[in-house]
Amino acid sequence: MMERTDTGNSLTVRLIRWGGLANVIGGIAVALAYVLHPPSAPPEVVGSPFWVFVHAVFLVSLLGGIFGLFALLAAYLEKGGGLLGFAGCAMAVVSLVLIAGLDYSEVFIFPTLAKEFPAVVEKYGAGDQMPSVAFAFPASGLLFLAGYLLFSNELRRAVTVPAPGAWVTLAGVAAFAVGLSGQVPMLVTRAGAVVFGLGLVMMGWALARWHGSRA
Repeated sequence: MMERTDTGNSLTVRLIRWGGLANVIGGIAVALAYVLHPPSAPPEVVGSPFWVFVHAVFLVSLLGGIFGLFALLAAYLEKGGGLLGFAGCAMAVVSLVLIAGLDYSEVFIFPTLAKEFPAVVEKYGAGDQMPSVAFAFPASGLLFLAGYLLFSNELRRAVTVPAPGAWVTLAGVAAFAVGLSGQVPMLVTRAGAVVFGLGLVMMGWALARWHGSRA
């Protein structure tokens, strides 16, 4: 059995560091995706290469975020964290998986539908307006909000990451969630995504320099 050490040589420490880098990539990608995201989704936009690029970048952010959450959880548990943080992390992971399902269709399915069957996109947008998604998408948004708020606060309380990174993430999650509600201008969504992305970068960078439970 591999002995856990605080020298930075253990497998656990290396995986936490790599997960931290994934979180950095995810933070940059989510900010970039929403800064570039078109304000509307008519068929001609959904069928464009630019739409595919933006949502491919967003898919990268989701994958980076999932691996980043695993790394944050490992570091949190090394710091003595408990079930509350685990629950927050679990909710956040589930939310990203659900959102990734929709984003997958926006990258690989709806661009073709927009070209071959534009009436479908005119009626349902890029999938988020479909009746079958009417519950799942808002539910994933609530899981995202609750999960990241709870987990980020627990990371701060357990001193797993520097407090500024946790606070920026908390502020970004709240602003981003308000933006995704669709009740505010797109500028609010973009700003929320940038702040949230910055928080992920700050927390991820702290993990990328992780040296063990006494770091």
